[in-house]
Amino acid sequence: MVTVDQGKIRKAKELFRTGHEVPEGMIRPIILESWKRSRAFGVQMDCADKSVIPRSALERRIYARRDFYNIAVPFMERLAAFTTGSGYLTVIADEEGYILRAFGEAEITRLAEENGLVEGGNRSERRLGTNGIGTALELGEPIQVLGEEHYFTLHHNWVCSGAPVFGQEGKSVGAVCLIGPSEKVSFHTLGMAAAAAESISLQLLTKQAYDEVELSQRRTEAIVESTPSGMLLFSQSLHVIYYNQRAAQLLGRTEEELEHCSLWELFGRDDISERDLSLGFNDRYISVEYKGRQLNLTVTARAAGQGERVLILEKAENLHRKVSRIIGSEARFTFDDIQGTSPSLKAALRLGQIAAQTPSNVLITGESGTGKELFAQAIHNASDRRNGPFVAINCGALPKSLIESELFGYEGGTFTGARREGCAGKFELANGGTIFLDEIGDMPFDVQVALLRVLQSHEVSRLGSSKTIKVDVRVISATNKDLLAAIDNNQFRSDLYYRLNVFGIAIPPLRERAGDVRLLADYFLQKYTSFSGHCLSGFTEAAYALLEEYEWRGNIRELENAVERAVYLTSEGRIGAECFPSLQGGLGRRTDGVLHPAQAGRDETGLSIKALEQRQIEQALVQTHGNVKKAAQLLEISRRTMYRKLHQYGIDCDALRL
Repeated sequence: MVTVDQGKIRKAKELFRTGHEVPEGMIRPIILESWKRSRAFGVQMDCADKSVIPRSALERRIYARRDFYNIAVPFMERLAAFTTGSGYLTVIADEEGYILRAFGEAEITRLAEENGLVEGGNRSERRLGTNGIGTALELGEPIQVLGEEHYFTLHHNWVCSGAPVFGQEGKSVGAVCLIGPSEKVSFHTLGMAAAAAESISLQLLTKQAYDEVELSQRRTEAIVESTPSGMLLFSQSLHVIYYNQRAAQLLGRTEEELEHCSLWELFGRDDISERDLSLGFNDRYISVEYKGRQLNLTVTARAAGQGERVLILEKAENLHRKVSRIIGSEARFTFDDIQGTSPSLKAALRLGQIAAQTPSNVLITGESGTGKELFAQAIHNASDRRNGPFVAINCGALPKSLIESELFGYEGGTFTGARREGCAGKFELANGGTIFLDEIGDMPFDVQVALLRVLQSHEVSRLGSSKTIKVDVRVISATNKDLLAAIDNNQFRSDLYYRLNVFGIAIPPLRERAGDVRLLADYFLQKYTSFSGHCLSGFTEAAYALLEEYEWRGNIRELENAVERAVYLTSEGRIGAECFPSLQGGLGRRTDGVLHPAQAGRDETGLSIKALEQRQIEQALVQTHGNVKKAAQLLEISRRTMYRKLHQYGIDCDALRL
């Protein structure tokens, strides 16, 4: 333990607070300089900004810094486990001082929460003054801030050991910090934080590390041992010359068994060929058997210079996280997210829940906008494949020349523009999970033959390859077309139809779910008011009547868009019928995009239709800060019509600019 003269520091802080000069030796110079910076930033010693950003904003920050976050979290989790019982909180912050992750034992977590030390809080010097995270980021070096050295008075009972993490070109990408009660101060804590920060920094540079032959062997070993993936380095003769412990674990081998082991003793030539190694490849699914155990891995191959090769190994079940990053497809919705109580929807939900418990292929039919992908995601998440990948592909959005390579992949050099190392298809990426084939009715006839072959054999062959790859994939397809009619017109194969339609689910259009319109409108209102920050109590009865009478040709998607637009159009506490200008035509109340002034009648507020039209135009101008072009687009009318209406009602755009 370290003894620190907190009384002496407290006196120095009082001198500083009252504008007096602090004598040399009363406080560390590095802390005094930080105090001066904090005062220049306008931070007050007895009043600090401890506001916390919303969870959605925090998640956006994490996503934007996902490389740093995904590497830092495993390191700091191990460090937290190592320090269990010491009463420390382990914190990861980004380059602006926002806390991305904090974890510790119950008591220290409770104390931290009482002090606003939570995920989404900000610890920069500009916000809180001198502290272990903000000052480390400001200085670009590790620092331990002890008790009264904290600028903000209420932090005098904490000790913070923080260290910055660096990325490419020495740029700070964040910081790690160990925080605990001031009575538990130890300089060893700063050493642990600094070591963790350095390891994370090294891991961030791993992608470039293999191309930098000048890296020392010691640094290479540190990087390889700290990575959560398994790594094997092979000589020119394809014998193991280096490996990390994670590789031994994934392969189920002892150190003696791996030492000088040949590549072909670990993997079959059908799994990895010499040509594959020369070209390199990414995330190839390989299943090998060793001592009665089935090992399912994803393998990436890279050149390492001087004829050497590196294989990077991961568990196959981790592949779906990479799939989501690569193709942006993720099953986020469950049956609980599907809103509605109408009998037709309940019948579809019941079928979906039954289908989820079977391995059978599912065909979802319904008009555009009814939520077919929502159903597909819900079925996946309720099935025993929920921990596997969910891969979606729109068969109607891809050119005929590309859809086959997207589905089944291709070998390098198969066609002009192909990636040198080849590319896995969506069926390979979905292995162990679900593939969702949207707009299946638009699939070209010749590709239907190849798809049928995959469904029958459970094998895929990449374009340009004679090798087959076993896949375990559940297929959910969807269409808004009449496939039986397409079969009659020789546009869709009947044998493929019956393979896909083992379990058929028809989703009713919104016009057949009249009782659900209010429920859905309320759901979307809550969703978009939370996004926008508007405080709205609901809809007027006139608005509900309008929504319930409208035809909704675009189904739920059209309703959601209408409610979202209405949230931004309204300036009242409730959304009225006038906030749905694009729906009026469905009831014969619209002409060129605004309410026709010649039409008689009043709404429930007592305003004439003409007055409603004028108010609607003024609200649109307020919403767009007086921009006539944007206001016209919002009201779905031409600019010429907009200017005519402005002149007609004598509306001054400049007066509405906010």
